[in-house]
Amino acid sequence: MKLLTKIQAAALLCAASCPAFADSVDYQTISDAASKTGDLSRQALVMIFGDVVLTPFQPGQATLIGSLFALLNGVLCAVALVWFLIVTLKTLFKGGQDGKVFSAGRSMLHPVMSFAGFITLIPTASGWSLSQLVMLWAASTMGIGSANLFTDKAADMISSGMSLVVQPTAPSTRSAARAVFEMNLCKYATNSELSSLYQDGQARTALMQTKGGNGDYTTGNGSALCGSARIPEPSTGVMDSLFGSAVNTAGVTSASRGALDTMQSTLDAAAQAYVASYLSRRDQDSGTLADPETSIQNAAAAYETTVNNALNQLNYKDSLQSQLTTQLKTYGWISLGAWYNTFATANSKTNEVANAAPVTSGSSLHGETGTGDLYHQVFAAYRSQVQNSTYTAPLGTQTAKDDGAASSAVDPDAIFVGLFRSPVQRLTNALATGRVGTEANFSNQVNPLIKMQTIGDYTLWATEGVLTTYTLVYAAASSADNSILGTVGRLMPFINVTAAAKDVLAQLSPAVYFLLLLLLAVGFSLAVFLPAVPFLYWMVGVFNWLVSVMVGCAAGPMWSATHLGAEEDKGSRSAYGYIFLIDMMLRPSLMVLGFFFASVAVMAGGTLLNLLFGTALANANADSLMGLFKLVGWLLIYARIATFGVTRVFGLQATLADYVITFLGGAGMAGIMGGLVDDVKGMFAATGGGARRTPGLQKVTNPEMPDNKDGVK
Repeated sequence: MKLLTKIQAAALLCAASCPAFADSVDYQTISDAASKTGDLSRQALVMIFGDVVLTPFQPGQATLIGSLFALLNGVLCAVALVWFLIVTLKTLFKGGQDGKVFSAGRSMLHPVMSFAGFITLIPTASGWSLSQLVMLWAASTMGIGSANLFTDKAADMISSGMSLVVQPTAPSTRSAARAVFEMNLCKYATNSELSSLYQDGQARTALMQTKGGNGDYTTGNGSALCGSARIPEPSTGVMDSLFGSAVNTAGVTSASRGALDTMQSTLDAAAQAYVASYLSRRDQDSGTLADPETSIQNAAAAYETTVNNALNQLNYKDSLQSQLTTQLKTYGWISLGAWYNTFATANSKTNEVANAAPVTSGSSLHGETGTGDLYHQVFAAYRSQVQNSTYTAPLGTQTAKDDGAASSAVDPDAIFVGLFRSPVQRLTNALATGRVGTEANFSNQVNPLIKMQTIGDYTLWATEGVLTTYTLVYAAASSADNSILGTVGRLMPFINVTAAAKDVLAQLSPAVYFLLLLLLAVGFSLAVFLPAVPFLYWMVGVFNWLVSVMVGCAAGPMWSATHLGAEEDKGSRSAYGYIFLIDMMLRPSLMVLGFFFASVAVMAGGTLLNLLFGTALANANADSLMGLFKLVGWLLIYARIATFGVTRVFGLQATLADYVITFLGGAGMAGIMGGLVDDVKGMFAATGGGARRTPGLQKVTNPEMPDNKDGVK
């Protein structure tokens, strides 16, 4: 009865949760998502198991796995029949002795569950048992379909202009949005005061009005000015020089003007509501003042999103981002792990977004505006509220000079000037936390994977350049020594310049090659191994998923057999089968979630590392001096934290499903591919092992006699 109660509770929970499904997700939606003909995961299951994946209850083309399963099910049916008869006879005999139909711990559910277990064990026309088909259905329909829904949703959101993380807005855009809000705040504060002054008479001072449109606004009354905002006309010559050829930027200009129109209408309504709330609060002691900082920040973010989408459309058809949506929706969820770099950089803001900020002008109230008392009162309340705003900007946002946080916060750079006691500390912090691999100078967000990959590329280029230069210089010195110059030099009484240069370069060769091999190994690991970490862990998860499907299908008959035992025992023996069924339904979706969890966690961790590294460096060396060796050591610490964090965090792709299943009470899959990343890492580490065997060093023979090879008498 306990199992029946659990089933009833689960059915009630599912029925109650049906209206909560988002985006009209139901079984038909999941089934349609799983039925993509180009889905690689579904094709893999068809390759392994055959047509039974598509038509489970119809005889199809015979496969090796299907034939083996049919034989396995026949053997298990014979064993289960013997077991069932023995248990049944034993139960009947015991029930006859006790005078009861059901012995202690049994109920009417016992024969029903035993019969169901035996029926699901019998092979069908395809050779598979019902329990195996249930496991296969869980993997091929529920698992693949739900994961495809996740992937399609993410691809659609990226195509619509959304980025992987919430990006900070440029200070110039926030300043423009603040100026637009203050322009409208000035208008409504002045108009409210003028309306109250001339309630009983004819108004002689005109009200403030906003004139213009299509990205060009001016607010004034013909005498005084509250401000203006406009999108400047693009300079064709400048754009041609930037892109190297004529680029049609009409779409970007049109989008900027439309974004400014939206910003103006949004902040106009916010300013009007703010003045009305202030008057209600002042005169009637009722109402609540909305946070203007939130309105300003949201308007700036919406403006940049629109402009950034227009900029991305300039070369969208030829970019990887356009191919991402097509391939994900064709190949399905299993191709997601190959697209990390595109997801990480998709719709990332660049300096062009900051340069596209509206041009604004402030208020000039030297004309007729009334007494100006209400204007000053409203702006005093506005500035006080902005300074104490609870708005929290995304991590990595740079503080602008007119932000509310700027008046109460202390610039970290000013602290570092006092903490850093040597130029080497400042140099170390600058080298480690420099924004490498990003095109947005207004953002402090850092992706450590892309940053380390860029550093690795620079390291390889520099190493190749130094090696080429050294080889050419050595060849030139050798040629000069063997030419007429070398002959003349050998006749000189003092020094042979060409021979000396050649000998110096020859003596430096061990150290040069040592450093070059070391740098080559480091650059090779950063530029090649580190960018492949997301894909490596994704393949670990893919192999684990394939193994879990095969294990579930193979264990299905044994799961049915566990229902043939005593009722009080079947919960402990068959419960894991239900948990494994949930595993097969959720593992692909959890892998997709692990991919995105790791992607955003890496960004957050890399940004925090950049922000806190300077403080840690200054505190650790507060009472000591730093030199070249400490500089290199701290740079290695920074690089190690970044690379180790990337390597470990992306393991979520393969381990998140195991964590969740363990939380439900099951046991995680034995990761047969768990050592893949470490093995590849060891392969790259072995490449740098040659640095210990520096070429050019000659072994020194022992000068002692043969009977004293160790030199000790």
